[in-house]
Amino acid sequence: MSFARPELLALSLLALPELLLGLRRAPAFRASLEALAGPRSRSGAGRSFAAFSLASTLAAVLFVVSAAIALAGPSWGARGAVAERRGLEASVVLDVSRSMEARDMGGRKSMPESRLDAAKSLVSSLLRGPIGSGDGAAFSLVAAKGAAVLLVPMTEDHFAFEDALAYANPDAISTPGTDLEDGLRAGLASFSASGAQGRVLFLFTDGGELSGSARRACQEVASYRARLVVVGVGGSRPVPVPGPDGLPLVGAKGPVRSALDASVLKALAALAGGRYIDASDAGAGAFLSAELAASVGRGRSIEYEALDRSGIFALSALAFLVAAILASMLSRRGARP
Repeated sequence: MSFARPELLALSLLALPELLLGLRRAPAFRASLEALAGPRSRSGAGRSFAAFSLASTLAAVLFVVSAAIALAGPSWGARGAVAERRGLEASVVLDVSRSMEARDMGGRKSMPESRLDAAKSLVSSLLRGPIGSGDGAAFSLVAAKGAAVLLVPMTEDHFAFEDALAYANPDAISTPGTDLEDGLRAGLASFSASGAQGRVLFLFTDGGELSGSARRACQEVASYRARLVVVGVGGSRPVPVPGPDGLPLVGAKGPVRSALDASVLKALAALAGGRYIDASDAGAGAFLSAELAASVGRGRSIEYEALDRSGIFALSALAFLVAAILASMLSRRGARP
């Protein structure tokens, strides 16, 4: 049994004073009655009064307790009903490796945008679009580098998602490298257990995987009944990768340069039966919105609700109140000599 308003159960304590007063005044009333009654009717009048007086007190006590329970909103058991559900779950896996800081995306030629900033802009446009901002649209955010971190679990709180998106950067994960497999698995794990919603997984990356096997993870996407959309971010020409200090990153073989590996990303999308989108295309935002709209799920699910039992105790309280009044009247009638 559970209660909607358990604090109201404290009202049942009011029954204690009623019980104590009833038991305390009954002997005095009975002695007075027997003193007033004649010798023949003294014993019968006392027994009659005691019985009805006790019944009236107990009925009053049960009335208070039943009324308190009814007001507290008791419920037990459950009732299932088939409900039509229309919803969407979108998991965003964002590559935050150092190569995503390379500046070769859009903007002015003198000040191009970083790949990471371009990816974030596309994610924000999805979130604020008619589908993403609608009721029933939930998002999760995974940052992937040498390891994966679930920054935001599946939620409809878009403000929390945007706050986390702003802080998704290479410094969010200390493990170096790029492991897209770990990121994809974390994104798939963020989907809820319910199968009534449509599911889509967006992977934003330049394709520079240094560890793991994204191909293995892509082969499991179908088992989650999710659609994979791979978004390639970056230019086709290698550009310097900035380090933590903003200067070009230098590796064992000299300056590190990176370019979009579109062929690998197209193969990943094809392996999962999904779609590849180039972030530098003019219609990339529209393509992503279309994928989001196509993934909206419509289905049936069984929803359970607790059964409210307040009516049972309300009727019991009414019955005990009537019984208390009748017992009180009968005790007075029996008290007449």
